[in-house]
Amino acid sequence: MRVGIVMSVKMSVKMTSCLALWCVVVLSAFAAQASEPRSVAPVLRKDIEQARAEWNNVGVAVAVVKGDTVILTQGFGLKQAGEPSPVDAATLFQIGSTSKAFTGAALGILVDDGKIGWDDRVIDHLPGFRLADPWLTQHLTIRDTVTHRSGIAETPYYVFGVMTPDEAVGQLRYVEPEARFRDSFRYSNLMYGVAGQLIAAASGMSWNDFVQRRLLQPLNMTRSGTSGSQFWDAQYVTATFQGTAKAPRRLWSDARDGNVAMPHVLDEKGQATVLAWQSYDNAAAAGSIVSNATDMANWLRLNLNEGRFGGRQIVSRETQRELHATQNLHVDPARDWFPLTGSVEGYAMGWFRSRYRDHLHVAHSGGIIGFPAYVALLPEQKIGVAVLSNSPNRSGDTQAFNKVIAFGVLDRMLGSPSNHWSQQFLKRAKLAQSTARQKEDELQRARLPDAPPSLQLDQYVGDYEDRRHHSGPVSIRLQNGQLSLKFSGEGAFAGTLEPWHHDVFRLSARGSPWGFASFTLDPAGKASTLSAFGSTFERLATPVRP
Repeated sequence: MRVGIVMSVKMSVKMTSCLALWCVVVLSAFAAQASEPRSVAPVLRKDIEQARAEWNNVGVAVAVVKGDTVILTQGFGLKQAGEPSPVDAATLFQIGSTSKAFTGAALGILVDDGKIGWDDRVIDHLPGFRLADPWLTQHLTIRDTVTHRSGIAETPYYVFGVMTPDEAVGQLRYVEPEARFRDSFRYSNLMYGVAGQLIAAASGMSWNDFVQRRLLQPLNMTRSGTSGSQFWDAQYVTATFQGTAKAPRRLWSDARDGNVAMPHVLDEKGQATVLAWQSYDNAAAAGSIVSNATDMANWLRLNLNEGRFGGRQIVSRETQRELHATQNLHVDPARDWFPLTGSVEGYAMGWFRSRYRDHLHVAHSGGIIGFPAYVALLPEQKIGVAVLSNSPNRSGDTQAFNKVIAFGVLDRMLGSPSNHWSQQFLKRAKLAQSTARQKEDELQRARLPDAPPSLQLDQYVGDYEDRRHHSGPVSIRLQNGQLSLKFSGEGAFAGTLEPWHHDVFRLSARGSPWGFASFTLDPAGKASTLSAFGSTFERLATPVRP
């Protein structure tokens, strides 16, 4: 009996020693990766290709940087589904709201130049600027415009109707505050539009030109631009963000530039279908930059090296630190923060701050439809990653695939064990898809099958307007037996209206449901108002000429 106990103890000690040795070997391997960052590139390529296969990704471009060293800039997959068009490190993508950090940096350069101060009032530089609340008009600062703390969200009309930048920013004077000034978080692209106007007023050149000359050129981002219109003839780009393009054909080879990716969404059959590039020109400072993996690596280097690039201080160290510092302690409760849930510290200037593996994590996503983007920094470890994709959203989190790549890269660069992000995000994606199907089933069951519209379809035809928020005319037309809805301006948002029940219609655009629109009738039985997009549109007595 005693012999057995002794042998058992010896075996236990031996197993413990082996386990300890195994841990040392594994941790040494991770440490070797972390200490020799270039050696991790082949593993990153393998990880990315594996994730692409698991997510049925069309195409992606990835940039990885450690300090001032570029570890990886490479494209994977295709520029366009079904086309022999491989993505490479120079392939251009729209990067959406990751542009906001460029706008923050542009303002920072003007602060360094002594032309503005972060806490200058907006009206001191834009005397004609107005908000719905006169007190807010007098107190809103430059810092407020880029930190989502104004308490004002925005109107959707600038992305639906065709507007100039001045008209888009002018929409803010019709938007009532919905939260406390400097004690809330209300994401606002139009406030970044205001920041773009501030840059123009202080510099004497447009936001586009200033960003090109003071950021993109010094960073040697030679293929990047500030608008999709730099790379396409006008008929191939939508007239507004949610608008339509004139040209029916959508091929990467139609671009003036010979190396562009095409955005994709899922059609009704779940297949990837191609979209046109989308214009964000009327609020360009919020999301209109175009870039690629090679150029984004240089942007990462600037942010990881305290505003310095190529031996030159482009943004002062003090200003660069301020750009990454928490400015708004509130965060968007509706946003999906996984896997950073519980660690989000707030918003900086064009960046969200959080913790990842107990390291400071500074990041932002981009949401141009069909062009998800994600840019993340671990500033204390001087690690950065940018992931640009052109694939459809298969999850409730539109950047899920990009985050799989980004967090996998961070793990490899830190020398940390894998968290198997692809599996975790895929599980969440399947749950989101299941939830969406359940909601659709519930909608279909609630539909009243024997409740046709109250009126003949042609009696809903007319022009409607949300006068309170200056939407511009919204036209309801009947063509080939189907009602359509269109905002004002050539190439504006357009959708179809399918009778649902009674005077409720289902709105669809780009082959996907967009919600519902409903009409109310006046005492004479005539359609008098249209409810859609969370607003009420009154029927105009005099129709607008088409």
